Amino acid sequence: MNPTEKKSLRMISSSHVLNHLIEGAVPPLIPLLLVAFGANYFQMGLVVTVFAYAFGMGSFPAGLLVDRVGPKRLLEIFLFGSGILCLAVLPVRSLFPFGVIMGLLGLLGSLYHPGANTMISLRFREKGRAFGINGIAGSLGTASVPFLAAFLGSRLGWKAPHVIFGLLAILAGFYALSVPAAAREEPAADASAGGPAVRRVNVPLMVLFYSSAALGGMGSRGVLTFLPTYLGKSLAVGGIDAVTLGGIVATITLAAGAVGQYIAGRLVDKNRPDLLYAGTLLVSTFSVLLLAAGKGLFLLPGALGFAFFTFAYQPMQNYMVSRLLPRGRHGAGYGFMFFMAFGIGSFAAAFAGYMADRYGLASLFYVMAGCYAVAFLAVLGVLALERRMPGSYA
Repeated sequence: MNPTEKKSLRMISSSHVLNHLIEGAVPPLIPLLLVAFGANYFQMGLVVTVFAYAFGMGSFPAGLLVDRVGPKRLLEIFLFGSGILCLAVLPVRSLFPFGVIMGLLGLLGSLYHPGANTMISLRFREKGRAFGINGIAGSLGTASVPFLAAFLGSRLGWKAPHVIFGLLAILAGFYALSVPAAAREEPAADASAGGPAVRRVNVPLMVLFYSSAALGGMGSRGVLTFLPTYLGKSLAVGGIDAVTLGGIVATITLAAGAVGQYIAGRLVDKNRPDLLYAGTLLVSTFSVLLLAAGKGLFLLPGALGFAFFTFAYQPMQNYMVSRLLPRGRHGAGYGFMFFMAFGIGSFAAAFAGYMADRYGLASLFYVMAGCYAVAFLAVLGVLALERRMPGSYA
């Protein structure tokens, strides 16, 4: 990478860490928020849901906006806007204004992924490597926020994590202003992308691709929502309670996901991302089935396989969007992909909870494995259609 690419990647990756720190700040603080607001679990669940839906559903319009105003400007809006909103919790004394702030934070958070991925697809020659490094940054934010938010909240009060994350976001915003607005907010030369660019949109192919993103997002959300509880109840380690044990294993799982993203990012620049994508979905299917059917320590290979391969396919998806869509549509393409993965995928959490209530926790993993299996079949359809396309991988 040249110096400008390195500085751009520092901006994008630090923003990714902050995006997931802000996204994940509320759940660890729920015990404190119940007391502060006199709320119940259902009300706190609604607050988290408001954020999650805004975060997912805002991605597609955010993607359309990227193509109009440019990805760098959108990231600056995300950083400064999120920072100011995080500081806005300081005068909050009741649940309703807090919920409003969380909803607005979700909308601003939805700007990040379409903007960042479009910026990588247009600025970087080693796209897979950049997607992988940026994915690791996001995974580190996701893995660290339960500890950071709980530690800061328990010692400095529930507002402290938001205020500190907000100040960091504003600092990152000033750093973003120093990053050159490269004339290369244009796609790199076709040869640097690993082959001829695809100029026309193949609608059936894109339907299958985005369907795989939605189904994979459902599988991922359903598993991640209940994996700590499931592992905590299923494993037994002397002296460690179920909640703590589940949290420890979940953290290890997320760390495996960061490794998967890094390796996938290095592979995708030199291999066909569509074939790698199909392979990771297939292994994810069997990993989740192992979670459903396994017992005791045999659950750990399933958990690690799920995390490694599910997080690994994200750089592959990102790279494919940059190849399957023409210039000028990358923002919309990424926005719609994250709308499908985050927005549509978010419904899996509620459905998985329904399955767990009626049929037990293990049952939901069978259903989520089914989501991955159908996503794999959708990618097989993508592979079949690509053979007929000029300038495809095949």
